[in-house]
Amino acid sequence: MSTQTKFNENEIYRVRKSSRLNQGLFLAKLIIKKHSKIQIEGMGECISLAFKFAQILSKNGYATIERIHEENVEEKERSGINPKISITLKKTARFDELTKDIVLKNE
Repeated sequence: MSTQTKFNENEIYRVRKSSRLNQGLFLAKLIIKKHSKIQIEGMGECISLAFKFAQILSKNGYATIERIHEENVEEKERSGINPKISITLKKTARFDELTKDIVLKNE
């Protein structure tokens, strides 16, 4: 039995090493369109990419940064500590106008 959630079911977008900038920005817009907010998370070397997503969304008027949370996550497998960042953004008043061409499919 799988407990994995579908994409876009919650407002969290986890940045991975394989995340591409343009694709990630599009997925972030989809999440904001559905939930009116997004929480972008990145661990380790993905922290800079998570900040880049937040910076671009904010700079281009899609969202405003509400909160930045930093923590160190202990990894039991490697017995080390990995830094983690969570950036919460809320959609702007202009978001719907800027993304009028993006339509969510009803499931």
